[in-house]
Amino acid sequence: MKNPALTNVETRTVDPRLTLALVCLAIFIGAVDLTVISAALPKVMIDLRLALDTELNRASWAVSGYLLAYTVSITFMGRLSDLFGRRKVYFLCLITFLVGSAVVAAAPNLTILIVGRVIQALGAGAMVPVSMALVGDLFSVGQRAAALGVIGAVDTAGWMVGHLYGGVLMRLFDDWRLLFWLNLPIGAVALGLTWYALRNVPTPPRVGSFDWPGTVLLSAGLVVLNVGLAAGSELGATDFYGERLGPPPYAGPLVGLALMLFALFVWVERRSADPLIGLELFTRRDTAMACIINVMVGFGLAIAITNVPLYINTRLLLYHPTDSDILRIAAWDAGWMLSALTLTMAVAALPGGLLTARFGARLPTILGLGLALVGYLLMTFWGPEATYLRMGLELALTGIGLGLVIAPVADTVVAAAGGDQRGAASALVIALRLVGMTVGVALLTLWGVHRQDVLRRAGADNPLAMTDPARFLMEIAANVIGETFLFGAAACVIGLVAGWLMRRWVVTHHTG
Repeated sequence: MKNPALTNVETRTVDPRLTLALVCLAIFIGAVDLTVISAALPKVMIDLRLALDTELNRASWAVSGYLLAYTVSITFMGRLSDLFGRRKVYFLCLITFLVGSAVVAAAPNLTILIVGRVIQALGAGAMVPVSMALVGDLFSVGQRAAALGVIGAVDTAGWMVGHLYGGVLMRLFDDWRLLFWLNLPIGAVALGLTWYALRNVPTPPRVGSFDWPGTVLLSAGLVVLNVGLAAGSELGATDFYGERLGPPPYAGPLVGLALMLFALFVWVERRSADPLIGLELFTRRDTAMACIINVMVGFGLAIAITNVPLYINTRLLLYHPTDSDILRIAAWDAGWMLSALTLTMAVAALPGGLLTARFGARLPTILGLGLALVGYLLMTFWGPEATYLRMGLELALTGIGLGLVIAPVADTVVAAAGGDQRGAASALVIALRLVGMTVGVALLTLWGVHRQDVLRRAGADNPLAMTDPARFLMEIAANVIGETFLFGAAACVIGLVAGWLMRRWVVTHHTG
């Protein structure tokens, strides 16, 4: 099928690099808002007069509701852009995000705030796959991988610096509403400039119909899976003292239901004339391996971004229990330390794309996962007194490795899809990474809680438990965190096997 992207005449009036820069601005804003609320949530609860002991769980939906809506929108908006055109759907997403930002900023109560966050996420989540598909349309095969690497880097950097961005603004202005009001002028500028840049991008003829049954089943499966796995993370709300309850009784059944929904989704897609995701993608070895690697990258990333704040918060709280400002200091330190991972990951995504264009997907994938494996193995040896310099260097090594993998994985999946399926394929890339992250957080929490209880009981007779309980508990925490980094290393090993099974040259000159 002819690629509906651009004719030679049209490409002269569309600057792909300018378009990439502008769509990345909107992607960054939406990604930042995924995590920015965490820095403002304590102030939100005070301003909206919410009781910390009874309404914290409901307030957490300002975070989890965004993530769920973000995930759901990814599943179908990419396919809508295949049917109705990237430009129309992209602007619909950006406007939806801005409307949601205004609702959050003006929210008089928690319910309206959560509704606004869901509206925000429905727009923000879809901007990433739509932009990736747009890049697939505008850039030549040799340039596409690098451009996809940039989008992946910007998206990752955005939701990772959200904590730090929110913390800085709250520290300067102490006004959580300002965080969301600022989205409006920035988004309006991005909207106007992108409208101009995309004015000559054609809308392709509509091919096929929208797969509503597949969309409902996939969205429901992802939501149920997220809720079921997140139930286990409730265990992480406790510290290293006292008894812990097991996962809530509904966690297991929800995960089982999610697997059933996914199985039903596959059954429906195999019989659909216009499937939401063409399952033939998974019959191609390179694409199937890229999907496995993508899940492993998300899994490993979740291990790192969960362990770093846990390590820093535990150490500072145990060693400085009477410092009233220690939580703010811990949040600040954790934010900067995570930037060693995320900023290097963002920077490495571009050379990952250039290497993919030159050598194919296999080389940068194996190189990146190899570096990340070394990083995770080094981090398993963090002790109670690991310095920030050491932590930063090892996180940076891991970030470089993971960043190199972003572009080859995305390019392999997007290249395998025709022009009329690029949106759906791009959505698959992001959705699988999110699934990997969700599984990673759940597994880390369940394992970590169990292991620290075992080690605490086993060390009950340790003289250190009586003479220096803070040191005793920190040694347990460092031990458990070191063990969980091994899960990240295992994910890299699985990814390396999948990368080795890819063909040596995966760059395709297929243009749709």
